[in-house]
Amino acid sequence: PGPGGVGPTGWLLRALVLCAVSVVSGLLWLAVKPSPPSPSSPTAESSGAEEPDTEYEFERYMLDEPSSCAKHSTMKVAEFFVSNPCSHVTRALYTTRLPNGERVLTSVVTVLMPDESSATELEDLVTRDNTGNIQDLVSAGHEVPEDYPDLTHDYGYASEQRDRLVVIGESSYFHRSDRDDGRLKHVTTEALLLGPDQDRNPG
Repeated sequence: PGPGGVGPTGWLLRALVLCAVSVVSGLLWLAVKPSPPSPSSPTAESSGAEEPDTEYEFERYMLDEPSSCAKHSTMKVAEFFVSNPCSHVTRALYTTRLPNGERVLTSVVTVLMPDESSATELEDLVTRDNTGNIQDLVSAGHEVPEDYPDLTHDYGYASEQRDRLVVIGESSYFHRSDRDDGRLKHVTTEALLLGPDQDRNPG
């Protein structure tokens, strides 16, 4: 080539350099480009509040929402509700199994009071002896299978207050009538965790 001209070898080198620059630029773009947003989980979005994490698997058998707490209570508890009507009440029965396979029936009653003060009074009242309580569904005479135990012995009884909400529970073995050996109390305590969701979503 003449002075200042580029020979075939020079053009080849230039082409190779441009090709290398293009490849490097492409690799850099792939390395720094933002990742596409991952699709959101429809289950997580639609589920709302998380279900309570309980040690046992509770299966709900029956639930009702009485219109009055006083009409479905006994003794001093019924008298309390006459002067302090509840805002909302649910009663439910759950079944579960212990690790050894024994079957347990548990009642969970939720009572939403107008304010935290009246809820504290109710919690104090139901934990005292001979004051009565809100009737569970079995004691209230609802139709249940013949093998369902009654819940009149206060076996495994437990209750707790969460602000305006009082949750009351008790349990019984299906195939024996032994007094609570500690396991029923534990089952009931776990079942109380179902209370807030039962009150919010009774259906």
